[in-house]
Amino acid sequence: VTPKPVQDPHPAPWMAATSSGSSELAGSLGMGLLSFAILQPVSSMAKTIAAYRGAAAKAEPITRVRNDRVAAYTLAHCAPSAAKADENNVWESVWWWYHNLAQFTLEWEFSHLPKDQQDAYFPFLKQHADGDFDPRAFNDMDMIIVGDPDTCMDKVLKYEAIGVDQLICYQTFGHLSHEAVMESIALLGKEIIPELEKRGHRVEIHGLDPVAKPGARFDELTAGAQNSVDAHEARKAAKAASTS
Repeated sequence: VTPKPVQDPHPAPWMAATSSGSSELAGSLGMGLLSFAILQPVSSMAKTIAAYRGAAAKAEPITRVRNDRVAAYTLAHCAPSAAKADENNVWESVWWWYHNLAQFTLEWEFSHLPKDQQDAYFPFLKQHADGDFDPRAFNDMDMIIVGDPDTCMDKVLKYEAIGVDQLICYQTFGHLSHEAVMESIALLGKEIIPELEKRGHRVEIHGLDPVAKPGARFDELTAGAQNSVDAHEARKAAKAASTS
């Protein structure tokens, strides 16, 4: 990029890592840890975070801004009930995401590796091909967040317990409909985030008016999500009426 963008102070640096070795490197350099939950269960991520924290305690930062936060990226789908999540085809969508990630990574990043090492990176591909893997296992192992609001809250708190500071919830994956995605966003905003605020979690968005009442922005966001659903339904109804 020319001219080079300048920001002072330097933006908080992050490093994507899943292994203990790369996590330790991130910590030693004073960089935040960006981890991927769907590629490992919470118990495994806990070990990675512990390694990161140990290295971060004696970091030699590479920028003037030190970042010691841990963020975890995962798939999330919140529905009014488990039955509704099933109806939304969430498990087919979860597998779509994993399968396409695996195909892309194996073709473009790990094509030089022998077959046994490729299989070790994505072990569920062969199990699924053999009919011996149900995508619900991702949820059972707490690799993803899927369920009703109570279930989703329980899973979010498991991430907190192992030291995750920020949870990045990917919502638009696979075959989920627009309506299902918007409902999930609204439920997270109305049921999960306010409860986290009550528990003392820091959930505000940077750059907002600091004197705004807690949760005001999230009320605005979820109201906007519902307005989008309403507008989408209105457009569908208008289109149906015009073609009838």
